[in-house]
Amino acid sequence: MAKFNAPVIQDNPSGWGPCAVPEKFKDMPYQPFSKGDRLGKVADWTGATYQDKRYTIIPTWFIQLV
Repeated sequence: MAKFNAPVIQDNPSGWGPCAVPEKFKDMPYQPFSKGDRLGKVADWTGATYQDKRYTIIPTWFIQLV
C-alpha cells in the first residue's frame, strides 16, 4: 500500500499570508486590484459594447423593404 507523506506547511498565526517572502520577490511592488477594475477598451472582455444590437427581437437582416 502507498504511504502518504504530509507536506510541510508554514503556519502564520498572526495573519493569512505567507510567513516569509522569498528573496527574489522581496522588492517587487504590490498593486491591489479587483476583477471588476476596468483596464481599458482594448482589454474590455465584457462584451457590453455591442450587446444592444446583438440580441434584438427581429434582426435587421431579416427585414425586407417593400
